[in-house]
Amino acid sequence: MNRIIYTSFFNLLLLSFSVESLERITGYVKVLEPTYMPNTISFSMSAGTASCPAGSWLKWSKTEDNNKVAFSTLMAALMSGKKINLYFLDNDTTCTAQFLHLLSE
Repeated sequence: MNRIIYTSFFNLLLLSFSVESLERITGYVKVLEPTYMPNTISFSMSAGTASCPAGSWLKWSKTEDNNKVAFSTLMAALMSGKKINLYFLDNDTTCTAQFLHLLSE
């Protein structure tokens, strides 16, 4: 009986979370615009998605401390010529990134 209750609770818990899919861009940072720091970072990449094509202005806009760390990471990618993975919510038309990975390749 307890197993049925726990299984039912777990299934209900899973159904209560919303699931959002992500789009990923893998490419090089081409331009980094610090003018709007610390509120927003604008930059462009060598690759894109259907709604945010290569060369368009992309944004990173989170907390001030997070923006500073993201800016440093984007600057490191730009200066080293390393690729990054940049993740957007699926069908995002504002081109505002959610997650960022600096790649070693």
